[in-house]
Amino acid sequence: MMRMKDTVMSISEQVPVAGLKDPKGPAAGKARFVTIVALLMIFSTPFARAEEDFDAFFKAFKEKRDGIGSLQASFEQKTLLPQEEITTKGTLYYSKPRRILFSTEDPERATLVDGRRGYEYDSEIKQMTIFLIEDHPRANIFFLGFDDDAEALKSAYELTLFETGDNRGRHGLNIKPRPDSDQEAYFIEANLYLRDEDYLPYRIHIVNDKESQLYIDVTKIAPQPYQDLNSARFFVPQGVKVVENDRVVETIGSGGRHIPEESTGTLIEEKELPAADLSGGK
Repeated sequence: MMRMKDTVMSISEQVPVAGLKDPKGPAAGKARFVTIVALLMIFSTPFARAEEDFDAFFKAFKEKRDGIGSLQASFEQKTLLPQEEITTKGTLYYSKPRRILFSTEDPERATLVDGRRGYEYDSEIKQMTIFLIEDHPRANIFFLGFDDDAEALKSAYELTLFETGDNRGRHGLNIKPRPDSDQEAYFIEANLYLRDEDYLPYRIHIVNDKESQLYIDVTKIAPQPYQDLNSARFFVPQGVKVVENDRVVETIGSGGRHIPEESTGTLIEEKELPAADLSGGK
């Protein structure tokens, strides 16, 4: 059975927040997790067949990525489960220094990470949640491959180079969590298929567990040499509740709001937001 469904991971599942639960349940949350891990890990990495090849790739990787200031791409994800296949389509935006936005079409959902904070907007429940992720060790996974520093990737995962046999890009990278790591593993392995011209991925295959895997095809990849923080924002309409630290801190007012409010990178969360009056004026 094929159906369109949200499968992009929520920040709350990647960076645990006490007291928050996924309104769609653990299965949907797990699928959403895998997508962003895929798309964010992926846009990153080099490979390691021999040490010299590994080092040479990282050098070439950095040279190619130094010229990319922002990026837009489309993706289609197919999640394979024992009794169903779920297809999700979306768009991602990235801009230096550290901002990335994932947006899905059905249902409408946006997940944005901007330096110290993360934002997740769900149109179905008319809620935007703000997360503090600055000090969490898993936060960097959102930027692997977009940042030039790949040392975190090499230290956190076992990397193996393979040939793809695809004319879109011959380089492939197999990624597995290190067995000696004290961090919880969220997938068994990931296979990344990288374009020759810039080492950006055109396909990602993630084996999540014994019963689920997914394929993500990335198309219309459009890197630019300049920063574009304005495109890496999303719009929240009037009436949406803003949740932070397990409480509603405000309701978006007339005219709606772009998140973050400033395209220059000023973060909305740096302001003190008054707690909303939930009593209805009583």
